[in-house]
Amino acid sequence: MAEQQERTEQATPRRRQKAREKGQMPRSRELTTAAGMAGLLLVIHYGGANFMFKMKDVTAKFLSFQYGHDPFRAINVAMLKSFMMLLPFFLGIMVCAVASEIFQVGFMLKPYEPKLSRLNPMSGLGKLFSTDVLVEFVKSFTKFLGGGLVFYFIVRRDIYRWPLLMTKELVQIVSGTYGFVMSAMVWGLLYLFIIAVLSYAFARWQFEKSIRMSKEEIKEEYKETEGDPKIKSRIRSIQREQARKRMMAEVPKATVVITNPTHLAIALLYKGDKMSAPKITAKGSGYIAEKIRKIARENRIPIYEDKPLARALFQFEIGEFVPQELYKAVARILAYIYQLKGKV
Repeated sequence: MAEQQERTEQATPRRRQKAREKGQMPRSRELTTAAGMAGLLLVIHYGGANFMFKMKDVTAKFLSFQYGHDPFRAINVAMLKSFMMLLPFFLGIMVCAVASEIFQVGFMLKPYEPKLSRLNPMSGLGKLFSTDVLVEFVKSFTKFLGGGLVFYFIVRRDIYRWPLLMTKELVQIVSGTYGFVMSAMVWGLLYLFIIAVLSYAFARWQFEKSIRMSKEEIKEEYKETEGDPKIKSRIRSIQREQARKRMMAEVPKATVVITNPTHLAIALLYKGDKMSAPKITAKGSGYIAEKIRKIARENRIPIYEDKPLARALFQFEIGEFVPQELYKAVARILAYIYQLKGKV
C-alpha cells in the first residue's frame, strides 16, 4: 500500500488545471523584481535626459516664483509636475513586472478566499521552521551577499574617478554620476537576473514535485473523468439490450427474413410505393438469428434460405438499404414471396 501511495508519476493535465484554479503555480518574486528593474532602466536610458531637463526647468520655475508667491500652491504645482515626470518610470516598472507575472503563470484571476487556518498561531509557528522558510533565508542571504560583492567591485573599479569629479563643472559631475549609477544598476540587474532565473527554476522544480501523483491517484482520476470501467461496461450492455429489443420489434413488420440457414438471419422491409429499395431492419447471428426466425414464424413472415445472399447482406448495418449490386437477388426472392401470397 505504501508503494502505491508514492508519488512517482507526472501530473495529469486535470491535476495541473486544478492546481492552476487554486493559484498554485511556479512563481519567482526575484524574476518580477528583475523585470521591474529592467523596465526602470529602459525608461532611464531612453528618457533620462528629458527627465533631467524637465526637472531642472521645474526647479528653476519653483525657485523663481513662477508658480506663484503662495508657498502651498507653488509646492502643489511643483509636486504635480514632478509626479507627471515620474509617471513613465512607474509605468515602465509596472508593465515589465506584469509581463513577468504573465510569463510565469499566464492570465489568472483568482478571487481571494479567507482561510481561518492562517490565523492559527500554531500553524504559523510551524511554518517558521519549514523547508520553505529555510530556502527563502538562503535566497535572501545569497542576494544580500552577492549584491554587496557587486557593489564593492563597482565602487573599487570607479573610486579613482571620484576625486577628479570634484574639479569638474556641474554638468560633468552630473554626467559622471549618471554614468556611475547606470553602470551599477546594469551590473546589479545582471546579478539579479541570474538569481531570478535560478529561483524560477527551483520554484518550477518544487511545483512539479508537489503535484506529482501516485498510480492510485491516476486510477481514481480516470474513474472520475472517464467513469468506472465496470459501470461503463454495464451501461453498454444495457444499451445493446435496448437496441436489440427495438430491432426485434421491427421483425414482425418485415417483408421477408433471409437465412444462412441457421447461423445468420436478416430481416428486410420493402414497400414498393414508399421505398426505392428494400431496407435491412434486423439482423443477427447465432442466438439472435434464432430469435429472429422464431418471431418471423410467430408472425407468419416468410423465411427464405439463401446462404450467399445472407452472408452478403450481413455485412451492412441495420437501417441501410440493399445495395444496387444485390437488387436482382433480392428482387427474385420478393417476386417469389409475392407469388406465394397471390399478389401477382
